[in-house]
Amino acid sequence: MQKIQTIALIVALACGLGVGTQASLNNAAGRLAGPVLTGLLVNFLGGAASGLILAAIYLRQGVGFLSAIRGSTFNILVVAGLLGIAIISGAAYALPRIGVAAGLAAVIVGQMVVAIIVDSFGMAGGQPIPISWVRLGGLALLALSTWMILPKG
Repeated sequence: MQKIQTIALIVALACGLGVGTQASLNNAAGRLAGPVLTGLLVNFLGGAASGLILAAIYLRQGVGFLSAIRGSTFNILVVAGLLGIAIISGAAYALPRIGVAAGLAAVIVGQMVVAIIVDSFGMAGGQPIPISWVRLGGLALLALSTWMILPKG
């Protein structure tokens, strides 16, 4: 495996650890504040905090950080933000009911369905990666694993 691939794999694994930690925190917040309020607050407070930090960095460097936000970019950001609220609300609802492991496994299966479609059309900017029986088999194994992790009874 090339060095750049190894580094990318380690970074992706670290992101996965972050997602697992965030899901556990969202689960705890969802039990206290309810799933929808948790989704709104996590996105708003997290976005506001990171926005202030990034704005301070950009302003200190003298870069006009808002100049890149034009019509279509703004629309994409709004849709992504609304999806973030729905995702966090859904996780805050589902995780207390099916557990963090099964909930995150289901989230990963959903992500992989979208990822395979995106890859097949090259929609993320890379070369298209055709859908194959091997890739679909891997997706089926992920779905089976999710079912096996799901609490029974």
